[in-house]
Amino acid sequence: MKIYTFYKKILKITTLFFILACSNVSAQTPGLIYEPATASGTVVLDPDGNGFTSLSPFGFTTDDQVQSEIPYTSLVFPMVEPNSDLGPGPDCGFTDFVDQGDQDPVQSYISAANNWLFRMRMGNTSPNAKSYSILIDTDGLYGATGPNRDPQYSSSNPGFEIEIVLATKFGVFVYDVNNINLNCTPVISYPGTTNYQKSIALTTSCGNPDYFYDFYVNFADLTTRFGITRTTPLRMVIVDNMAANKSTLCNLSSASDIGGINDASCGNIFSCFEIIIDNYTPCAPGAVCADRSVCPSITGPINAGATSVSGTSSEASGTIIKVFINGTAYPTTATVLANGTWILNSISPAFVASDVIGASATAPGK
Repeated sequence: MKIYTFYKKILKITTLFFILACSNVSAQTPGLIYEPATASGTVVLDPDGNGFTSLSPFGFTTDDQVQSEIPYTSLVFPMVEPNSDLGPGPDCGFTDFVDQGDQDPVQSYISAANNWLFRMRMGNTSPNAKSYSILIDTDGLYGATGPNRDPQYSSSNPGFEIEIVLATKFGVFVYDVNNINLNCTPVISYPGTTNYQKSIALTTSCGNPDYFYDFYVNFADLTTRFGITRTTPLRMVIVDNMAANKSTLCNLSSASDIGGINDASCGNIFSCFEIIIDNYTPCAPGAVCADRSVCPSITGPINAGATSVSGTSSEASGTIIKVFINGTAYPTTATVLANGTWILNSISPAFVASDVIGASATAPGK
């Protein structure tokens, strides 16, 4: 009897070890949904119901954007998102947006059922309650000055009209922020865990797995409340927050990381927002927005009587350079050469001392 009991204990221990080992392997499989949505959200965020965000039930293998079950498209960013550039919060942590090449930090998709989905790539995960915001400009007006200034500009909001917030542990909420005195109470609410899920990404930006936070809103609710449609041109900024269940615009002091830019290079949060907005060509929600070309440089000095102007560009060979004289585009253009230089000759009439000269670039596909 004692021998039987001994072997039985060994069998139980071995079985337990096998289960734990298998669980550990499964928990690290890229694509695995480890915190699923509930109720009606399951079929929205995991349409085939197999517990993975990948097309394959065996997970991601080469590219977690290309192999995604849902065909997300990237939002527009001025640069590759670095890790460890955030304010409050741990580097490579659960509020640190990360990016590896075409596998972007934030993506979106509008489904046939009119749900607007977002996917955020984070450097790590945590059960902690934090807030992840989509700031949306719907009217093309932004900032305190200039011809496109926003009359609703304030020290808390430089020009956004809508803020969509994933508040982990609480739900997904929409704020109407189009006023000088911010309304910090949600106007649309999807409480609980129906509208978001968490899964494992393929990438390992910080030497450990990255994670996807996916969530969605019903676009018809946005149309009813804000009047935007599937063709309304929008611009967006992505930012998260160390506070739980909060609008970031209502809690700027605890903002953590801004997607698609090196936060440390901007000076302040509004400057970061402006760089992203200036780079963003407005386009319909869910569409692939064209990226803006980097401004070319002009080689100086240019003397009175000159009939040519030259410069350099970091854009690809074949990029079209348009020269402006006193704000008016010259009728002919220059082309960027393989070595990154460009020149426009035979300008007539010749430059005079009071001329103000500028240039713009239009790169292929931008």
